[in-house]
Amino acid sequence: MFNALSDFIIFCRVERRLSELTCKAYERDVRTCVEFLRSQGISALVEIRTSDLRRFLAEEATHRPAPSSQARTVAALKCFFRFCVESDYLERDPAHVLRTPKKREALPDVLDRSELTRLLDVPSREGVWTRVHAGKVERDRLLLALFAYGGLRRSELLGLDCDDVDLDRCLIRVRNAKGGRQRVVPIHPGLVPLFLDYARVRPEGPDPALFLGVLGRRLSPTIMALAFRHYAAAAGVNKHKKITPHTLRHVFATELLSSGANLRQIQELLGHKHLDSTQRYTRVNAHQLRGAIKRLPWGGQAPAQTRTGTATSSEVE
Repeated sequence: MFNALSDFIIFCRVERRLSELTCKAYERDVRTCVEFLRSQGISALVEIRTSDLRRFLAEEATHRPAPSSQARTVAALKCFFRFCVESDYLERDPAHVLRTPKKREALPDVLDRSELTRLLDVPSREGVWTRVHAGKVERDRLLLALFAYGGLRRSELLGLDCDDVDLDRCLIRVRNAKGGRQRVVPIHPGLVPLFLDYARVRPEGPDPALFLGVLGRRLSPTIMALAFRHYAAAAGVNKHKKITPHTLRHVFATELLSSGANLRQIQELLGHKHLDSTQRYTRVNAHQLRGAIKRLPWGGQAPAQTRTGTATSSEVE
């Protein structure tokens, strides 16, 4: 079973070209399932039945009750056992009839413009950090602004090299995009001064990464996440909202929509493979909907003007 798992991960990385985070998640889910089955006395793939997988999923639900986590585990198992059938490890697929839990479609939290301004300004505020190394303020100002005005994923942003940024043409080449895809993102004019400020203080060294840590190596996801949470708390934007770096990607999409961009353009800028993914990032509120209705031209006759509590002439007759 573990040999099949090793081949499956190679298949996901090389042939399906899934992102590294997805590959690690699939490996973790399938490995957990295999270890559970071995604890139940099942030591070979051919011995696995659908009922065994359902027992595992029921056990997992007690540890990870979120529908999104359960749905990903089912997706990992379906993908793994389909691979086993196609690679002749199995003759039948025991995961074929598993049902994916329905995820609750909830609108993501987004920041309004005043909250976004507070968050982007907080790296420059004195006293945010007890110790500040050279270039940290300029680096983090650019980091946060690039999330909000570039729409990059965390892995895409941290994977940027200096050569990927072309300030002359105002373009960023995203090489480490999800699914192995690449794209080019235009640089917002407001980001150019931030790039120049950071370029003047960026530490010299052999590492080609755009964003460097204290030791002169590529900034790690853990350090970036800790810094982001610190800035969100200092700006006070996480009191009533769940704010993550991905939140700024939602902000980027909704601001594009408000500025008149269509879904196809937003799809290209965000690097989505399917348009359905783009629609989840767009968010309109009731006020915007009422405004859209009010701007709709009226083609019928003008309605009679009546006041509350006052009868019309037809009602009197």
